[in-house]
Amino acid sequence: MDFFTDTSSIFLCAVSAAALDLCVLVLILIAYNEKKHAQQYWNRISGCMELSAPDVSYPLNCGEILIGRHASADIRLPDLSVSRYHAILTVSDGIWTITDIGSKSGIFVNGTLVTERILRENDVINLGNKRLIFRRRRNNNVH
Repeated sequence: MDFFTDTSSIFLCAVSAAALDLCVLVLILIAYNEKKHAQQYWNRISGCMELSAPDVSYPLNCGEILIGRHASADIRLPDLSVSRYHAILTVSDGIWTITDIGSKSGIFVNGTLVTERILRENDVINLGNKRLIFRRRRNNNVH
């Protein structure tokens, strides 16, 4: 009788472990699928844009991006012509806007001084001596 009790206990443990493994696998698949859909949604909202300088590209991968010289800026431009907190980029329904947040040298978009401007692909943005191009992401040399 002990043999059957031990065998059934081992069998129940094995079935329980298999059921637990199956549950974990299902959760992993659901999380992967959710991540994939979230990325597709973000790409639709953001338009897969980036700010590009001659030597580096900055992906725009959140809804609000602080640009400045300060170490806490999302896009840090270590140049004294750039204010510590120079500008903020925001996106809403795929439309990116740049806003000056009290910089000393201002923001120029395509050569025009602006306090706020909706950005379009290939706009040239000057923050102090720094020149950035607003463009569709190219995935190479991403900062």
